[in-house]
Amino acid sequence: MTIEADTASWIRNKSDEMAVANGCTFDVDRGAHAVWWIERYCRLYEGASGPMFLRGCHKCDRYGLEDLTEGTQLDDEWVLDVCRERARKFAECASKGHPIDWQYECVMRLFGWVKWSERLKRSIRRFREASIWVAKKNKKSPTLAALSLYMLAGDGEPGQKVYLAAKDGAQARDIAGGHVLKMVTKSEELSEDCTINKNLMRVTHHPSDDSWLQPLSSANEATQKSKEGLNGSVFIDEVHVVDRKFVSRISRAGISRDEPIHAEFSTAGDDPESYGKERRDFARKVQDGEIENQGLFAAVYEAPQDLSDKDLDDAPLKFAMMANPALGHTVDPDEYLHDYQQSKGNSRKLAEFKMYRLNIWQSSASPFLRMADWKACERKFGEAEMHGRRCIAGLDLSLKWDTTALVFVFPWDDDENGNQQFRVLPYFWLPRERAHAMREKVGWLEYEKRGFITLTDGDVTDFPKIRTAIKTLCKKFSVETIHYDTRFAESFCQQLQDEDGLPVKEFPQSAATFNEPLFMLETLVTAGRLHHPGNDVLTWQAGNLTQKRGMPAKPDSENHKKIDGMVATIMGLAGAMNMDRGYVPGTFYESNELEIA
Repeated sequence: MTIEADTASWIRNKSDEMAVANGCTFDVDRGAHAVWWIERYCRLYEGASGPMFLRGCHKCDRYGLEDLTEGTQLDDEWVLDVCRERARKFAECASKGHPIDWQYECVMRLFGWVKWSERLKRSIRRFREASIWVAKKNKKSPTLAALSLYMLAGDGEPGQKVYLAAKDGAQARDIAGGHVLKMVTKSEELSEDCTINKNLMRVTHHPSDDSWLQPLSSANEATQKSKEGLNGSVFIDEVHVVDRKFVSRISRAGISRDEPIHAEFSTAGDDPESYGKERRDFARKVQDGEIENQGLFAAVYEAPQDLSDKDLDDAPLKFAMMANPALGHTVDPDEYLHDYQQSKGNSRKLAEFKMYRLNIWQSSASPFLRMADWKACERKFGEAEMHGRRCIAGLDLSLKWDTTALVFVFPWDDDENGNQQFRVLPYFWLPRERAHAMREKVGWLEYEKRGFITLTDGDVTDFPKIRTAIKTLCKKFSVETIHYDTRFAESFCQQLQDEDGLPVKEFPQSAATFNEPLFMLETLVTAGRLHHPGNDVLTWQAGNLTQKRGMPAKPDSENHKKIDGMVATIMGLAGAMNMDRGYVPGTFYESNELEIA
């Protein structure tokens, strides 16, 4: 198949290749028109004033538009012709590997790719959705404002409806909506053609048959339900914190329109179970061709998600460019490096730096463990490899809201430097009804399918089933002690001891007992000396772990971010740290009678 030159020059990824194979093409005029309109009518409102210029190639940049400055009167047709030529020159720069900013690139691609509509007998935009991920300070807010105004007043659809969405009403109005209003008032032409209702923060564009733009909110259930009848284009700001239910209600807002856009803009966040993380992962897979979705425009600018601290320290600007395409334009390299130097000595600050400045997802706002270190501790082993070995178990029993966690901690062989290592085997239980209630936030059902957790019947903890499972598991290892938290577990563990003959010991929930094993856990993980078998539930909970005054900071019952497995690990580690190591020929049950119920 012969691909037309303009189309070939704008292919960026596997998704584009598949789209071309299915008949999509690139229309330079449509992309250039969007760029021309934004630079012609939108004005900057913070810092340097003047026309909004969409940055492209770092080396070549404006391609003949150097004279487009405030107050300059230029013929619109001439400028549009220059924009067409600029698009072709920019494509050459991209093919040569020049450093590329994201604004011009994304606007051209978002509006330039088209496909034939048999129903409408004309070409329409290929993309109905957009997912754009870029680090902070890369001009995201003014770009979102300009694109939403283009859909309102520049795209040409009469009676257009454009909605600005965010986490809550304040963010939608004051941040997303506020940027739009400032851009309108700064533009003489838009101010003449538009009226602003400050109570609703609605911008009405009269020449396009009273099209209007207005902020939305996801603040409460009643507000969410009122959004189900929306009909137009949606722009979502900071999608990493937006509620999943809210997005679900507005996701079909433009279903009856010919060329709507549902666009999401964001940086990375700290909730790996959020809607935003799901969308980022989906966008990356579409961009890489792992998932075929030719209607989604995906642009993900980020450093490697498993970037190690050493690699970052060796080349901080190399990774900065991956997540900050505006580095050298609006992102000052010196300021970035100063921020890095101020952050790298503190694990919390470094985690925030990676999240905000490198677009690397974190597992919690103040992570205790670095997930790259945790993942490096993964080994392939299971019950068979640990059979007969001596261990200490940690048991964190729940009533109904949390997971019940049992973790066996085994002293293991020394590493090459003679330092002691440990291995952990985790087991989890959760009431099935709780799993279903939380399925939009945590993938419990998928975890069950993959064997990482057992879901029990009902809406409360199934103590008899868990008790039977513990007795069965303890037959496989030489369990010296089961350390337990007395909350919910006092009578349960008394039965384990008195009726089942298991060795149990209360583990006081205080800084005095937790402090040493908690920080030993951090030391072991950092050094790669605490091996785990890659149970996704334990890995997720490791990412949720934070500490407060020398103790694991346990979330309240309504918080979906659980750490029960890590609490059980720490309790087990407290005893295993002081154990003799090695294989014991007989297990506990070979010298103690046990009747399995």
